[in-house]
Amino acid sequence: MMKGKVLSLGAAALLAGGAFLLSGQASTSNAQDLLGVSFIENVKPYLEFRPRYEYVDVDNSGNKEANALTIRTKIGVNIGTVLGVNGLSATLEAIDVSALIDDYAPQKSGYETVADPDNTRITQAYLAYKFGNYVFVAGRKYVIIDDHRFIGTIGWRQMPQSLGVLAVAGKPVQGLDFLLAGVYERKFIVDGGNLDWHLDKMPIVLDVNYKVVPQLRIKGFAYLLTDIHNTYGVKASGKVGLGNGVNISYLGEYAIQKDPYEKDNKSTKPDIDTSYYRLKVGASAMGFFANAMYTHFGDANGHNAGFSVPLATNHKFDGWADVMLAGAAGGFDYGMNEWCFSVGYKNKAIGKVMLAYLTFDSDKDPGSGKDIGSEIDALYAKKLTKRLSFLAKAAWYNADNGYYTGGNLKGTKDVTKYWLQLDYKY
Repeated sequence: MMKGKVLSLGAAALLAGGAFLLSGQASTSNAQDLLGVSFIENVKPYLEFRPRYEYVDVDNSGNKEANALTIRTKIGVNIGTVLGVNGLSATLEAIDVSALIDDYAPQKSGYETVADPDNTRITQAYLAYKFGNYVFVAGRKYVIIDDHRFIGTIGWRQMPQSLGVLAVAGKPVQGLDFLLAGVYERKFIVDGGNLDWHLDKMPIVLDVNYKVVPQLRIKGFAYLLTDIHNTYGVKASGKVGLGNGVNISYLGEYAIQKDPYEKDNKSTKPDIDTSYYRLKVGASAMGFFANAMYTHFGDANGHNAGFSVPLATNHKFDGWADVMLAGAAGGFDYGMNEWCFSVGYKNKAIGKVMLAYLTFDSDKDPGSGKDIGSEIDALYAKKLTKRLSFLAKAAWYNADNGYYTGGNLKGTKDVTKYWLQLDYKY
């Protein structure tokens, strides 16, 4: 079954991209000779194999522990020149996710969930046109804004998130850059989260950054998500060198959420009025690093939902056990205050070692107490060769009272997760 799926994936990529995937260059037909141009030039194929073992145990859940061995197979191609037009390029990519050991939901009932079901998808298929300091993009692609806090790829999962966009990005003056995009589709990590919007009701993404000085970058943003909410915010961040290899980094971010500007897949607009802020400071020297971050998610306050970031890579921020995912994506009814402290060491010969401690508390008391729970995360990562890397990761969530999202109680059970992963890229 696995062999057949990989062969089908490769065939799909060949049909989409042409024989260049095998030869490394564009094939020439009689029609192309007559036109005097090559349809595609400067072709660079790429490939990735990422096998991963994941173990999940939720205390007293009634389900068996999950044991998942999955492999991500990615086949893609970057085409530097399309139809002989200078500045016109394209990317085509397909990913297959296959379970080699499938003792997990949704592959089997009665087991804990691992969000990597069997799936095959065209993950990227877009055209890009570069003109001066501006780039115009149309198609399905990965969209990453800053550190993934509001919009990211959720690339930790075997099937990443990609968006269908009509976008322009540019640098009109020195130090200033912007992104303006309309989003017509969302391909989520599982197909049940896929979304489509009409072109006249697309979510709108506006992100403007200005580098004031090397130590200070400011930004303003507006993410108008159809059917969900409008988010408006500002951010300041930077890094200051103190000499002798010692660096201090900082970040401050504030945003508000209001009703969405438009509805498409819903009969009525959600009623939203809440806010968010994040503060972070970090230090690094001689390979050692430490960070402290505080994040506040506003509560629903009598409206439909608390502050939420449904397009973000929330696994990166709110604990690797993913207990907070439902609240971060859908809003915490009573708000959420999170502290994250992390320390580690990174060295090319040794690799990267990191340990993090997180605490989660409701901003307002739901009646059972504000303490949601706490978590310890640990990681070791090492690049074994130029193309092969190794990762071992673990998360231990210690439950307290849990939290409410959409009226449902979450996070009341202890969770243990382990991962072992290899990643080969060509």
